[in-house]
Amino acid sequence: MNKIIHRERIPLRATPEQVREFIMTPARVLEYYPDAINGEVLEPGHSLFCCGKAGVSLLERLPAECSEHKVVIKVTTAMRLNPPYTADAIREARFFTMIEDWELEATERGCVLTKTWRDLEKHRMRLLPMAMIVRRSAKAETAHLQMAWDQAAG
Repeated sequence: MNKIIHRERIPLRATPEQVREFIMTPARVLEYYPDAINGEVLEPGHSLFCCGKAGVSLLERLPAECSEHKVVIKVTTAMRLNPPYTADAIREARFFTMIEDWELEATERGCVLTKTWRDLEKHRMRLLPMAMIVRRSAKAETAHLQMAWDQAAG
């Protein structure tokens, strides 16, 4: 499908190896996740959830689409879901899904992360302008991600 919603290029002091690890680490995701409350690994290296005031998101690595320089994540977001959070419960209550491409280019100082939000599908509240909401949220996330991940990179 590859319908792009938004794309950001983010210079980071973190190496590509560190960024690959950060992408699937709840503590690192919560540093940019909107109104973050908590998060937890569900399946190491493959899936985690992050919960915020507006809902809970399941982040699942798509190994068949990943490469040495790219990590692809499917994001499934649910609203009004009570714990315990499981991958199946989040998928069942999904509000929308989208794909995030995390492309990593090594630099002398760390790497440049090109993050692309794409292929948005609404499963509920179909009249809500989700592409605009995702675009606005993506822009707001970038500064938080850059500052926190530069600090975490040491």
